[in-house]
Amino acid sequence: MITEDAAHSADGSSVPPVPPEHPVPAQRAAPDPVSYAVPDPQAAPGRPGGFGAFQPYPTLWPDPALLHRPRRRWGRVIALVATGLALACAAAGGLAVVLVPPVLEQFAAAGTQTPGTAPSPRPGDKLTVRQAWVKERIDAALTVQREALLAGDEKGYLSVVDPTATGALDGLRVQFRSLRAMQVAAWSDRGYQPSPSPNDEWSVRLNSTPCFVIAVCNESRTPSFMRWRIEDDRAVLVHWEPGDKDGAPWQTDELVALAGARTVVATTPVFERELPMLLREAEKAAKVADRYAVGTPPARYPVYYADSREWERWYGGHPPDWAGGVAIPVTRDRYELVLNGAYLMQAGLGELMRHELAHASSLAGSGGSYSAWWLVEGLAEEAGANGAKPAAYPAMADVRRFVKKWNRDIELAPPGEKTPEWEVAGRYGVAYLAVHRLVARFGFAKAMAFFKYVLHFQREAALAAPQQLGMSWAAVERDLVDYVRRTAR
Repeated sequence: MITEDAAHSADGSSVPPVPPEHPVPAQRAAPDPVSYAVPDPQAAPGRPGGFGAFQPYPTLWPDPALLHRPRRRWGRVIALVATGLALACAAAGGLAVVLVPPVLEQFAAAGTQTPGTAPSPRPGDKLTVRQAWVKERIDAALTVQREALLAGDEKGYLSVVDPTATGALDGLRVQFRSLRAMQVAAWSDRGYQPSPSPNDEWSVRLNSTPCFVIAVCNESRTPSFMRWRIEDDRAVLVHWEPGDKDGAPWQTDELVALAGARTVVATTPVFERELPMLLREAEKAAKVADRYAVGTPPARYPVYYADSREWERWYGGHPPDWAGGVAIPVTRDRYELVLNGAYLMQAGLGELMRHELAHASSLAGSGGSYSAWWLVEGLAEEAGANGAKPAAYPAMADVRRFVKKWNRDIELAPPGEKTPEWEVAGRYGVAYLAVHRLVARFGFAKAMAFFKYVLHFQREAALAAPQQLGMSWAAVERDLVDYVRRTAR
């Protein structure tokens, strides 16, 4: 387990510290994951679509009350989880798509053209001619909105909306204020093609990305649906709504927020007075999570703290009863963290932050569907422990109980919605101990190379172990199983 100076195995022996190759603010430097000696096979392409179109298993964290409950006192578990909601971007080779505003304006069909280059449609013209002419006018309106958003001009932002379209006005006003609270620094719209609708209107499904605090970030492709009407050579917005049910938090709820060096924390006004504490915990967690990045760490980690009325809605919700937080893959390159406000003052907030932010740093760019649940969650639990010895693991009693019936297969299946709480904690604990042993025996760099090969390159452990660990997977797994059983006695 990695600490500030050295890690320790269960028997107390020292493990070398993380080599100082990748600078981390106010922390010991961590290794640059890009330098891992891993071949770069073609990564599986992402799958386009709305939230829910790309579904790796949910990157959950057991409820803090589950891991930190007093003995003989369980209480009711309240949870927050996503059901693997995501959009997939089509980056090849597993490389993150980084947005830079000048480059965005060069995207084909992006909403940045100047009206006047498409010919005016005449009777009998093809639909494509009409679409090009309408798109120019919609592009101009979207440019007005983008510039107003970045300038903090709410009146200008809403100026493209029909004054009678109260639903669109209300929704976009909420979006504007939430994005400004989160210190939006760049905004980009993905290419689209308007489709004719009844009443001489044009329908558009737009995928947009906000960058917070700094003007460079990975795409989120957050969808919205809108209808436009052309009046006096000008596009007027007559309808707007999130493109997927419930949508991103900043699309649906007016948020308050604070930003730090590595994170942006947003919540509903109910928790506004808790923002300084939430930001402080998020910033500390981000310093840990940055060490686990496969590639470049995220420019900023967005963290949403959910009011009890919102935690089931944001990004689709519907959590199992045993979960307390979730890292949501909004694209293959960008994860966003949602926490449950019911556990604001519960023990385990720091662990939860470190766990989920480690998902955001280690899984970004991986794409595809994940099969190595034990490795994903074990690595996040290792980050959550942040140097504590395995004996201090909060749910060790449940791990011992689970190990008694365990079939000694490290490649555990994830718990289901109806899995008993003690078994959920036990499965997470086994995954944690296995990854802890992997790091202690082979070193942090080799363990991360193994993780990258299995999760990002979608290779089986049997192929990854000889190349990255210098040992057959059968031998590695025997060692991990023995360690888990010894530690959980």
